[in-house]
Amino acid sequence: MDNFQEQEDQQKKPRLRSLSTSLPFLFSIGALIFLISFLISSFPLGTNPLNTDGIERVYFADNIGVGHAEIIRQFNELHKDEIEVIAIDLPFSKFNTNQRKELIARNLRSRSSRIDVFSVDLIWVPRFTKWAEPLAPYFAPQLLKKMVPQPLKTCYVKDILYAIPLYTDIGALYYRKDMIMALPQGAEIVERIQHSITWEEMLELRNLYFPDQPMFIPQAVAYEGLICNFNEVLGQSLQNELTGNLLDLRDPLIVERTRFMREMFKTNFAPNEALAMTEDDCIRFALANDIPFVRGWPTVNNEGYQRFDPDLFGKLEIAPVPHFAGGKSTPVFGGWNMMLSKHSPVKDASIEFMKFASSMEGQQIFYESEGLLPIQREFYSRAEAGPRQERLQLIQKMMQKGLHRPMLDQYTLISDILSSKLHQILSGEIEVEAGLIEAQEEIDGVLDRGSPF
Repeated sequence: MDNFQEQEDQQKKPRLRSLSTSLPFLFSIGALIFLISFLISSFPLGTNPLNTDGIERVYFADNIGVGHAEIIRQFNELHKDEIEVIAIDLPFSKFNTNQRKELIARNLRSRSSRIDVFSVDLIWVPRFTKWAEPLAPYFAPQLLKKMVPQPLKTCYVKDILYAIPLYTDIGALYYRKDMIMALPQGAEIVERIQHSITWEEMLELRNLYFPDQPMFIPQAVAYEGLICNFNEVLGQSLQNELTGNLLDLRDPLIVERTRFMREMFKTNFAPNEALAMTEDDCIRFALANDIPFVRGWPTVNNEGYQRFDPDLFGKLEIAPVPHFAGGKSTPVFGGWNMMLSKHSPVKDASIEFMKFASSMEGQQIFYESEGLLPIQREFYSRAEAGPRQERLQLIQKMMQKGLHRPMLDQYTLISDILSSKLHQILSGEIEVEAGLIEAQEEIDGVLDRGSPF
């Protein structure tokens, strides 16, 4: 027994010596793995993190459309051998807005320099301030005064400038002027539409000329577009401007307007297909099926970028969104803003790009290339004649009555809850009152937990 134990002890000693001599090696391997992981997380793959060529590279995350690409191309030409903007494309065809939001948040949370400038839906600004650089030191007041005030307002959180508008948008009613003009007293009806038709008048038009046919297409998928439609039908913001508190979803007016939206689908005033369609699909469906009204965002079909069939799209004109008798048209603001990561190692170069993208030159590229609404005031007041300038002036008037969605840290969570419950209500899965009560209880839980950060 003793001999066996002695032999076993002798066999263990070499193993222990081998393990002890390997510990420094293992430690070195671990340190090397950590260093590689750090470098990978801190610098985009495929680039030289040491920047030995002296070019400052700015990584810009957005849904890179033709306008974005052209702005980047022209900026890079102007700053050749000094600054290079590299696009990180997060296309809507692959990522919905919520997925895109989480991708950017996850990256910024890791303090990675993989993103320098990032584009956010204007309602996301409060959520991203934790990782954003305050911008007031970089943008002089005279630059800010040239911007359209409504989108600029969404760039401030607690009076601190955290974002710069990239482009703006406003809810609009598209209508088939050719179909309306063919009706008795068509010209008079068009006049009413152009000054915001009432929902009551639209219902009357349906009873007279489009019985049992779909008349109007809202966006009704469980996403932010549904919240915009809901706000416009409600006719007021979901947030009390004086107190900053959210409205109670059990309020009689909210119940009544939600029931009105549910009746749209029950009576085929709005087709059930809209329950599965976002903005562009709604417009295409309306054109293909001769539906006279559809809610959307103003856009233009430029020659270089045609989102819709040009012959069909040419039949549509825009007008203010409908309102209820005694109320007023209340379109909801959309648009996207730029923010700068506070961990960016190329802040000055990033600011140069942000200034170019938001300038008259950059905004002209956006408008001409992609039809996106500019954020420079000058566009809307230019002394030019023609349909395009008249259209911009109409949009400016619509902006004067525009609504902002709640600017809260928790808004994206609140929106997810409300859009999901509204979709269930509109599709008939749940009753109006029950759905609103459930939404209110879940939203109260979010508010009780406080900021998600």
